[in-house]
Amino acid sequence: MYAMLDLRATGLSGIAFAERLLEAEHVAVMPGESFGRAAAGHVRVAMTVADEVYEDALARLLRLAGQLAEQRAAAKVG
Repeated sequence: MYAMLDLRATGLSGIAFAERLLEAEHVAVMPGESFGRAAAGHVRVAMTVADEVYEDALARLLRLAGQLAEQRAAAKVG
């Protein structure tokens, strides 16, 4: 099973987010841009691992997405 996650609030493309996630959190996802223009700013997550591994990976993804979204919001205010 797969899920497409909307990460446009981070300000990054799906490609940039996927690269950053792999580098910073050691979690691999597929950039949405691989699936066409409509999926830009998204990543596809494969739920093909044990629940514990998936939960850890999702927590890492959410941590990075939250940090990036906060930085983007702060830059708009400042």
